[in-house]
Amino acid sequence: MPSILIIDDDDSLRDALRRTLHKEGYTIMEASEGGRGLKQLESSLVDLILLDMFMPDKDGLETIGELRRTHPGIRIIAMSGGGFKGTVDVLHVAKKLGVRRTLAKPFTREQLLEAVREELLPH
Repeated sequence: MPSILIIDDDDSLRDALRRTLHKEGYTIMEASEGGRGLKQLESSLVDLILLDMFMPDKDGLETIGELRRTHPGIRIIAMSGGGFKGTVDVLHVAKKLGVRRTLAKPFTREQLLEAVREELLPH
């Protein structure tokens, strides 16, 4: 079954995502911020990353930029509850950086599972 790395600083959301996706049979890894997620990718490959856009230390846009340099083909679903960093719509910017799928928080279980399934389809 595909493996998914969840990078989000919200412990309760990360836990809910892990439980939901694990029930669907996915192998799950977790990180509380972008730098830790990138560190995990040094030793483990994943099929998909669920990435929060607003986190302390290394935020989602910085993480996407680094992922595009180090793992250019990795699939990412960007997630955000805020949507804007100043006047910039971060989900829109994530798409400009090559992220195909985004999820605006709060999202439903069905929206999550649909996005994950679609993103894991062969491109």
